[in-house]
Amino acid sequence: MPPYMMYHTHAHPFVGVILMIGIWVVQLLIAFLIFRDAKEQKMLAPVWTILAILPFFGFLVDIVYLIIRELRAPRKMETPPASL
Repeated sequence: MPPYMMYHTHAHPFVGVILMIGIWVVQLLIAFLIFRDAKEQKMLAPVWTILAILPFFGFLVDIVYLIIRELRAPRKMETPPASL
């Protein structure tokens, strides 16, 4: 057996496509959550959402968003929360 065939796996031909679609769905879900949070934090929600959807770059943007969100000064709430 040639050496280049020793590590060949016999996976289903659609495994890569299914994995790619699954990762993209997760990326869309995270982008939606970023949109809601950025809108609430009075940040540029459409820009963050578009950046979060970009393939390969989106997950890095997610991490950068979380870091920037935590480093920003906390926003003043317009109405105080109801006490329990």
